[in-house]
Amino acid sequence: MDSLENITTLEELYRRFPTESACADYLVQWKWPHGFSCPRCNHHSAYMTKTRRLPIYQCRACRHQTTPTVGTVMEGSRTPLRKWMAAFWLFSRAQEGINAVRLRSLIQVTYKTAWSMLHKIRAAVSHAHAKKRLSGEVHGIVVFYGRAYRPSVELHPGECALIVAESIEPEGELPQLKMTLVDRQHVIEKRLYRSGSEQFINDHVEPCSAARVSIIDQFFRVRRNSPLYQTFRQACRWLNDTFHGIGSKYLQRYVDEFIFHENLDKSVSPWSRLLSLCTSVGPRSFHGTGLHTRANAFHSISLAA
Repeated sequence: MDSLENITTLEELYRRFPTESACADYLVQWKWPHGFSCPRCNHHSAYMTKTRRLPIYQCRACRHQTTPTVGTVMEGSRTPLRKWMAAFWLFSRAQEGINAVRLRSLIQVTYKTAWSMLHKIRAAVSHAHAKKRLSGEVHGIVVFYGRAYRPSVELHPGECALIVAESIEPEGELPQLKMTLVDRQHVIEKRLYRSGSEQFINDHVEPCSAARVSIIDQFFRVRRNSPLYQTFRQACRWLNDTFHGIGSKYLQRYVDEFIFHENLDKSVSPWSRLLSLCTSVGPRSFHGTGLHTRANAFHSISLAA
């Protein structure tokens, strides 16, 4: 499967995918590399009907109909597949981040459409990030994003507490990072309650590693030159430079985008990893998870996001 790693410009990408049909064929190969598999009964034979935009597959056994975009972030979208492929490619390459204003300009869609596309891609990344637990020896710190103009030991209403943690893997394996929002009920002043550490361990650490977790739970004890704190500062600069700051409602999703790039193994194609995430979860996967993808929610976020 072509990973598109040698493509360096959007024009080259569009030449690689000159038509909607070319995009659909690529998605079919990606979704069913060993041939069609019915999502309902796993039967491997289907009738295929070509339409103007997407091929429709009807299982020969149970008659269930599906398309290459069902069960993906593209499900139900009327945006052309070429523009989706461009959005995936730009997101996977842009370690510095890409906001909706820039995406709107590059792929010629409305701001609302650009925001919705990025919102869905980030939802897929967050969905995978939430399921991936840290293992081995885990070290963490508590930090605060959106600090008040005048630093104080009190927690400002605009500040968000996060735990930044890293797993120390056996030699030869890359450390894995997590940066997770902490509910305000687990924080007093600039200190993390024990319940906050316990919640993080329950949600984000493998049970076999729970006894090997250490979290510095008081912000004033965090060394400013420590690697974890420097990673946090890098994330802050990225959020502020690219998106002009993010409110608490969507902060986790943007932080997960940053961690997606930080955790990528150099031997793994960012394009392949992102496309794998975006074609394995659809709108139904986000129901009840806080990762809803309603396009009309875009009004509540800053213009550049």
